[in-house]
Amino acid sequence: MSECAVRVRGVSKRYSHFALQGIDLDVPEGTVLGLIGPNGAGKSTLLRILMGLVRADAGEVKVLGREMPAEERWIKARVGFVSEDMALYGAATLGWHMQLVREMHEGWDDGRAADLLERFQLNPEQRVQGLSRGQQVKALLLLAMARRAEVLILDEPTAGLDPVVRHEILTLLAATRSERRGLIFSSHYGDDVTALADAVAFVYGGKVIAHAPTRELLGGGNSIEKVFLEQVAALGVAGSGSGRAA
Repeated sequence: MSECAVRVRGVSKRYSHFALQGIDLDVPEGTVLGLIGPNGAGKSTLLRILMGLVRADAGEVKVLGREMPAEERWIKARVGFVSEDMALYGAATLGWHMQLVREMHEGWDDGRAADLLERFQLNPEQRVQGLSRGQQVKALLLLAMARRAEVLILDEPTAGLDPVVRHEILTLLAATRSERRGLIFSSHYGDDVTALADAVAFVYGGKVIAHAPTRELLGGGNSIEKVFLEQVAALGVAGSGSGRAA
């Protein structure tokens, strides 16, 4: 069995209105895992547990072979995280943000940063408040990727973006996958998942209801959305798994 970039065993987290229940997941090194599920399914909670932003009530999380949260500082130095609700300092320039991350992370690569600036057509002198939604997502990806993060964790990175920007981001992630030891991303777009992910986990009602290689799930010409809906219907609880936590 290959080494795992991320391993999750029996992870649970309970809130007053929602519970993440007994999550088991493996992300073998060099692979991409896509998470599919409705709002409130538990995807964001799970990803925040992997980053140490939320503490699990039970279970084990290992990233690059190290335990979270016991070795949180070591892990965070090697993992890049981008979420749809992350915000940069609006009054500051992108260049200011780049300098801040450069000072915080030894792995910052100026050459890589320059390449991403050109590829994304971003101006480091522009203030963040003047960037479009798509440009802000590109800026966040630049800040994560220019420090050569070994694992990327992306929570709905393409949400609300136009098809051109989504394609641009997915193309970059696919072209640079050899630079990382693992990638996990959540998305509402089935096409995004099938274009990039080696395996898919369906998350519903705080549980992983299916986890399999993408090719296996798409056998017979099915779409990822159709397979997901079939999995939910098989539970006999359609429509009951959408709490407010994401």
